Amino acid sequence: MTSCDVAVVGGSLAGSAAAAALARGGAAVLVLEKAHFPRPKICGSFLSSEAEPVLRRMGAIEELRSAGPETIRRFAIVRPAGRSVEADLPAPVLSLSRARLDSLVAEAAVRQGARFRFGSTVHAVEGNLREGFLVKTAGEEVRARVVLGAWGRYSPLDGRLNRSFFRGEPSLIGFGKELSGDGLRFAGRAALHLFAGGYLGLSRVEGGAVNLAALATPAVAAAAHHDFEELLSNLLRTSPSLEADLRGLAPSPGPVLVSEPVHLGRHGAVAGDVLLAGDAAGVIDPYTGTGMALALRTGESATAPILEYLAGRLDAEGLKREHARAWRTVAGRHFFWSRFFRSVFRGGALSHLVGPAATPIARRAVRLTRGFS
Repeated sequence: MTSCDVAVVGGSLAGSAAAAALARGGAAVLVLEKAHFPRPKICGSFLSSEAEPVLRRMGAIEELRSAGPETIRRFAIVRPAGRSVEADLPAPVLSLSRARLDSLVAEAAVRQGARFRFGSTVHAVEGNLREGFLVKTAGEEVRARVVLGAWGRYSPLDGRLNRSFFRGEPSLIGFGKELSGDGLRFAGRAALHLFAGGYLGLSRVEGGAVNLAALATPAVAAAAHHDFEELLSNLLRTSPSLEADLRGLAPSPGPVLVSEPVHLGRHGAVAGDVLLAGDAAGVIDPYTGTGMALALRTGESATAPILEYLAGRLDAEGLKREHARAWRTVAGRHFFWSRFFRSVFRGGALSHLVGPAATPIARRAVRLTRGFS
């Protein structure tokens, strides 16, 4: 049996950021990650500037820049009929595939002293903060004083922890595909195309490939899974602007990636005695482009209360209270504004405002959802 101070369940952005900071603080950290890195993952691949301080503390910023991310300075929001808003971002964004980025941050956490178990699916978390936890995988059992859940937006563990959103019917599913070909029109630019049933983002990543990531109703996502090229053809017939953006691009070999159910909004930074970070604590609207930065930031922010608890300066209730407060400080304002503007991207009445005259509003919305005043 393995023992550690903190077991982190999930080794992507939030888990790796937490593991790195905890290891820097002297804690014995074990990260249990079900996948083997590198692996593809559905994501907008939009790493906003708010993540840079965390990546610097992880010692990952130089590796990130040497990976060849696209630097994005402008964005466009486009309706099917062609009306659009295009403007500068408040700060440059780096666009890098999750296959590359997740590997990069996990390697940085290992360099700072965290241990990783890849291919290790956690199927049970037993115990509590007062008596300690027993974390069970198919291959081993791990004893830990603290468990930090960073398993993403949806996991069977959410059901075992009786989290309320897990029982709800999903209204949205993500799907994604890498595109190859002539992506020069996306040099320094990202586009978000609205369509009936959802929206899709396009941006160039390392190596010149174009990342397509969409959020849509289950019916649209099922159509993408069944026949991606037919779905694209249907969308192109209704959107000349999307047809223009996809001209000269073709799906790369391999299956379309389809996500687990997406339940937008805050889900709580604590479940029982398990602490949560990243998408496990709440799923921000993908249109904001802040999800990756928030995962890194909420993962790191979880560590100060945990280290205080391990040192005996906080009791169990104090740890949960301070962790929830740290999460709200980092993420609360982002979630408020992402919900405020959500109807624009879900086909609500405000979506009809998308057009050149709305450019000042779009700039303001981008600043607010990214945390700029």
